[in-house]
Amino acid sequence: MANLSSIARPYALAAFECARDEKQLPAWKDFLNAASFLASQPAMLKLLEKPELPSDKLFDLFHEILAAQLNKERKNFLSLIAQNKRFNVLPEISDLFNAHYAALEKISKVRVITAIEAQEAFQKKLIGALTKRIQREVTLECEVDPSIIGGAIIHVGDKVIDGSIRGKLTRLLESLTD
Repeated sequence: MANLSSIARPYALAAFECARDEKQLPAWKDFLNAASFLASQPAMLKLLEKPELPSDKLFDLFHEILAAQLNKERKNFLSLIAQNKRFNVLPEISDLFNAHYAALEKISKVRVITAIEAQEAFQKKLIGALTKRIQREVTLECEVDPSIIGGAIIHVGDKVIDGSIRGKLTRLLESLTD
C-alpha cells in the first residue's frame, strides 16, 4: 500500500488551490486542522478501522461536528474523502496543506532541539539570524533533548544543522577511527 503522504498529496494540493483561488486560505486551514484533529482522536480511529461502517455514516458524523466550518466546497471535499474512504488520511492532508500555505506566505517552520530549554533571548537571536539567512519569516518549534549534551540541532525544511556537542563528539570519534 502506498504511504499516507503520497495518498494525501493530491487532496492537499486540490484543497490548497481551491482555497487560494477562492481567497479562503485561513478558513480552509481551520477546517482541515479541525478535521485532522477529529480524525486522530482515539474513539474516531476505532470507528475508521471498522470496514463494515458505511462511509456515508462517517460523512454524516464529520459533517455534523464540522458543520460550522463547512461551505459548499468544503462539504464537497468532505464528501470526496468519504467516497474514497480517506478519513484516516486527514492528518497528512492537513499537514501538507499547511506546508503549501506556509510556502505561499514565505514562512518557514524551524525545529530547534537543545539540551536545556532555549531562553527567549536565544530564540530571538536565532530567529533573526535564520530570517536573514533563508530570507523568510521564521517560526520556531523548540524541543528539549538532554542527550545532545549541549549546543543545538536545527531542522530547516530538509536541512539539518547539527551544532550539538554529541554530534561534534561523534564526528571527532569517526575521524579518529578512519
